[in-house]
Amino acid sequence: MREKESNWGPAVFLGPAVFLLFLLMVYPALETVRLSFLDRRGERFVGLDNYEYALTSHRMQEALGNNLLWLVVFTIGTVGLGLLIAALADRVRYESLAKAIIFMPMAISFVGAGVIWKFVYDLKPPGTPLQPGNQIGALNAVRLAFGPDQTLGDAIAKLRNQGVPIDQSAVIQAITDVETGRIEGAVADEKLSRADADRLLEKLPDRAQEYVGGVLPPRKEAWQALGQWPRAAIDAINAAIATMPEGSGRAICNAIPHACAMVIERAETDAISAAVSDGALSSERAAELNRAVRGAALAYVRNGTRPAGDGWQTVGEWDALIAGVSEVSIRAVNSTLDTGLEPIDWIRDSRFNNLALIVVGIWIWTGFCMVVLSAALKGIPAELLEAARVDGANEIRVFFSIIIPLLMPTLTVVTTTMIINVLKVFDIVYVMTAGNFGTEVIANRMYFEMYGGNREFGHASAIAVVLMIAIVPVMIYNIVQFRRQEARR
Repeated sequence: MREKESNWGPAVFLGPAVFLLFLLMVYPALETVRLSFLDRRGERFVGLDNYEYALTSHRMQEALGNNLLWLVVFTIGTVGLGLLIAALADRVRYESLAKAIIFMPMAISFVGAGVIWKFVYDLKPPGTPLQPGNQIGALNAVRLAFGPDQTLGDAIAKLRNQGVPIDQSAVIQAITDVETGRIEGAVADEKLSRADADRLLEKLPDRAQEYVGGVLPPRKEAWQALGQWPRAAIDAINAAIATMPEGSGRAICNAIPHACAMVIERAETDAISAAVSDGALSSERAAELNRAVRGAALAYVRNGTRPAGDGWQTVGEWDALIAGVSEVSIRAVNSTLDTGLEPIDWIRDSRFNNLALIVVGIWIWTGFCMVVLSAALKGIPAELLEAARVDGANEIRVFFSIIIPLLMPTLTVVTTTMIINVLKVFDIVYVMTAGNFGTEVIANRMYFEMYGGNREFGHASAIAVVLMIAIVPVMIYNIVQFRRQEARR
């Protein structure tokens, strides 16, 4: 007689797994739902107040909007690039190398990726043409390399072209003299050793020449008067300007237009203030003129364009003011040499920061999409593609009419996976901005409500429930697609 099978076998094997599943997933989820109806300490029932906060507060509306942006841009970016790279790499001999490079960011943690990209997006104050600042952030360094400021050497060349008897060697010598004096003074005060001083003096002529070309000396070198180099250079230029005939200001301002514009601006603003005091000009019109005077003066110096409108006080004297200019200033030279191209604060500027963070996510996850879609692409019969080409279909028609429809089940699964990932995005935002500067997302807000200064357990639990409700339908749809895909095999 056949022995009756025991019903306890499956329970013995499945029991521990079911218990752990309940302990680690079901119970925390139910407890989170319970806490979402209680106050900040989890003691008093508050009804739907926490959900009202989770859906209507300013920070949560910002987070919901940013998550929507992530949802669209991140999903399209990862899936689209993954599909494009999979299709292109499939047709090259170095396919494995290309895919390995694209997939490599997946080996980096999100925190590590955030730190890496903070260096890429880093910003330093731009400095001025006479005291340039090198950008550490790769993106700003590349951007400014395509539009660098002009240099002191450019200013000297412009002045020479206008007849100013200034030679670059004279400026270099002036810088060398002031630095040599300070180095010798530091040796006398025992702040610098003789050996170190001699090494600096040996490098000084080359460093001064590099400075005229727009390059500051390395920070590790102990220069004593680096901050005085611009003044020494300007003094040398003004010494040459002083040898020119009286009334040579136009030649000077053709080279350094801001020198004349600043003289006109000072004279005009003083005259406008006097006109207001005398009752000849309204304060409202004076404010308009004061805002426009800098641009108007610069336009007149450069091309002789007279400012429009009434109320200008000294326009008839501007030619005389230009002719009388007999020196340039550090500010005038800096303003003239400045191209106006500034580094971008990719992290704090609300015009760019959300997209900058999304780029980090795309950089990490594109490799995953590429691998999955590449595997599905290789499963398409080569005979089917070849038949389409024989029938006259070009590569674009083959891609959209044959490859895409056959990849649609895999594309759907990959897309829903990316949607789940993006709805719970946290690490990148937390590491790079902590949700500041308009970059808040739902998961980051939940973390700060729970562990930030407020310790709002009710708010955090309600946000967690909202996030769970948003993710569950996508997960269910993903599971259904997995089952359908398995059923087709």
